[in-house]
Amino acid sequence: MDAAVETIGETGTATWSLRELARRAGVSHAAPAHHFGDKSGLLTVVAAEGYTLFADALAAAGDDLLEMGSAYVRFAVEHRGYFGVMFRPELYHADDSEVSAARERANMVLAKGATTVPVDASRARDAQLAAWSIVHGFAALWLSGALPADLGDDPVAAARPVLRVLVR
Repeated sequence: MDAAVETIGETGTATWSLRELARRAGVSHAAPAHHFGDKSGLLTVVAAEGYTLFADALAAAGDDLLEMGSAYVRFAVEHRGYFGVMFRPELYHADDSEVSAARERANMVLAKGATTVPVDASRARDAQLAAWSIVHGFAALWLSGALPADLGDDPVAAARPVLRVLVR
């Protein structure tokens, strides 16, 4: 699994095979298929572990939405392999109970942080989606290299002014 996360972080989700991962991990070519079944099975385990680590990182940031958004960006950059799988449910068994539980925990932590956005209660869901969209969009743009070069080389420092627009 470590080889999968590392490979996905380097090359993305489409350009590798279980056989290649076995070679990279130094195990027999049949070992990944025996253990995970197929590529989707392996990516299901990656998604579950990724969401667990993600929820832990967000929770460690506390209730401050700016800190939580910073933790989100930091996680995306530092755990690119997990991040590249987690938000692509077509790659794995999204109905897997471990994935569902870990994803729900992460969603609950994010939702709790979004309660600090100053909107009336009837727009709480809109605030949650806005917060998630901004931070996820920033992280995805950073990872793809699409943001202006003058933002520097620290993704969290670059994200904080953007996140402050939401937090105020």
